[in-house]
Amino acid sequence: MHPHRHILICPLNWGLGHASRMIPIIKGFLAKNCRVTVASGGAPLGVLKNEFTDKINYTVFEGPSISYPENGSMVRKMGMQLPALLKGIWQEKKFAARMVKQLKPDMIISDNCYGMRSKKVLSVFVTHQLQIQMPIKLQWLEKWVNRINHAFITSFDVCLVPDDPSAPGLSGNLSHATSLPNLYFTGTLSRFKDEPVASSQKPSGMPDRFILVILSGPEPQRSILEKLLKAQLKEESVVWFRGLPGNTEPCLSGNHIIYDHAPSQVMAWYIQNSELVICRSGYSSVMDLSVFGKKAVMIPTPGQTEQEYLAQHLDASGYISALDQNKVKQLSHAINDARNRKGLPLLKDKPPIANTVDMLLAKLKDIR
Repeated sequence: MHPHRHILICPLNWGLGHASRMIPIIKGFLAKNCRVTVASGGAPLGVLKNEFTDKINYTVFEGPSISYPENGSMVRKMGMQLPALLKGIWQEKKFAARMVKQLKPDMIISDNCYGMRSKKVLSVFVTHQLQIQMPIKLQWLEKWVNRINHAFITSFDVCLVPDDPSAPGLSGNLSHATSLPNLYFTGTLSRFKDEPVASSQKPSGMPDRFILVILSGPEPQRSILEKLLKAQLKEESVVWFRGLPGNTEPCLSGNHIIYDHAPSQVMAWYIQNSELVICRSGYSSVMDLSVFGKKAVMIPTPGQTEQEYLAQHLDASGYISALDQNKVKQLSHAINDARNRKGLPLLKDKPPIANTVDMLLAKLKDIR
C-alpha cells in the first residue's frame, strides 16, 4: 500500500470525457490507499464530485475559456483562439508550480492539459491524440502541428494512451500512427470498465425496447444537438442523459425519461439494456460503449476533426453508423442501419487499471 503518495489529477475542462475517463484511474489510486486531489472546473469538476463526494479532495482550476463554433470549421475557430490556448498553457504551468509548492504531490496526472507538469514531480500526460488530424484543406500543416504536439507530450515523464496496444484498437491512426519513447498503453479507460451494473429490475413503465441518448461536449454544440434530436425522436421511447451534472433525479415527459446526470451504475444499466445509443463520437464515449459492445449512431461535433475521424473509422469498420449533424433528418435511416451493425468491439486485451497504477507508483519508487 502507498498511504503517503499524493496524486494530483487535472482533467481538461472541455466537455465531460476527460473527467469521466479519470474515474477508473482515481479508483485505482484509492485502492492503493493513495490520497487524490482533483484540479478542474465547471461540469468536469461536478462529475467527479458526484462520483467521489468526500473520498478525494478538490481544487478549482477552470483552464482556458474556449468556445466551439455554431457553424463552420473547428480548426479555424481554434486558430482564432490560439492566443487564448497559449495563455492557457502558461496558466497551467503557473498553477502546477503553485500546487507543487502548496500541496506537495508526488505525481501530477494531466489529461490533455499541456502545461500541467513540473520537473519536481513525476508528470504524466493522458491522450489518445498522438496524431492530430487536420482538415483536408490544412493537411499541409499536419506534420508541423504534430511535431509541436509530440514535443509537448515528450516533455512529460510518461504518456498514458487509453487504447489497446495492438493496432487499430478503437482509436485507429489517432494512437497507432506514431511512436514516442514515453508511451504506455493502458487499454481502454472507461468509468464502466470495472463497474458492476446495477442489478435492479427494469424501472416501472420502461418499455422493453428503448433508445438511449447521451449528450456531451461544450456549448453551444451540446444544446444544438439536443434540440435537433428531440425533433426527430418524438415518437420513439427514449432515455436521455443530458450531460449536465447536478440533478440526478429523472423526470418523465411523455415516452421520454430525462436525466440531467446520473451515477455510473445507473448509466451502466441503461447502456447495457438499451437497444442502441445515440451520442457524439468523442473518444471517451467510444470507450464507454465498447465495454458493453453497443450498437450506436454517432454524430461528430461539426468541424472537430478527431470526432469526424473516429466516426468514419468506426463506421468503415462496421461497428457503428456515423451521421453528420447536418443530416440529422435522416436519423431514422441511421438508426435502422445501426441495428444491423456489429456493435463496438469488446477488446480482448483488457489489462486492469491496477497495472497502470502499479507502473506509475513503481516509477515514483525509482526516482526516490
